[in-house]
Amino acid sequence: MFVLLAGVAGASCAGSGPGSVVNAPSVPSAPASSASAARSTSASGTTPAACTSPWRLGVIGGDARLVVVCSTDVRRQSLDESSAAGRGLAQALEPARERVCACAHSGKAPEFVDLVFSARPQDQRVTVEAKGDEDLDPELGPAFIACIGTVSVSYSPQPSDACDGAGKVNSFVYPVRLELGP
Repeated sequence: MFVLLAGVAGASCAGSGPGSVVNAPSVPSAPASSASAARSTSASGTTPAACTSPWRLGVIGGDARLVVVCSTDVRRQSLDESSAAGRGLAQALEPARERVCACAHSGKAPEFVDLVFSARPQDQRVTVEAKGDEDLDPELGPAFIACIGTVSVSYSPQPSDACDGAGKVNSFVYPVRLELGP
């Protein structure tokens, strides 16, 4: 099983700290390709668990929070997979998983990488960017982050009442820590 840890540090999401857990199922809904699984390796030389199953934004413990940037303020809200924000962010899950696993295949992966999911309804885009912090492996991390870069996906946004009285939604931001250990 792999775990995505979410931590929000300010509206800019500049750092991550202890936070909630977002989890992907430990048993894939369809058998993973043994060829692609065999190609992916982590720093320990084994397939990262994150590459063996589809990803989802399922929240364990109910503490996962996303940042909602409204036209007049910034707020934190619980992530609800069935909300407009959850459905928008979910559009980037598979493309991000494919990129992360391709990067793991092309070289050694660090024990974790921080990913920031950002949905901008007015642009009809959701992006995922790999970020580093002081805890990231200094030898493996920078190259792995450069390999991932930014994943961008178009989506059809749906109306959201996430800003209730604070104007329109400018963006939804959801930072996660992706554990890449076996």
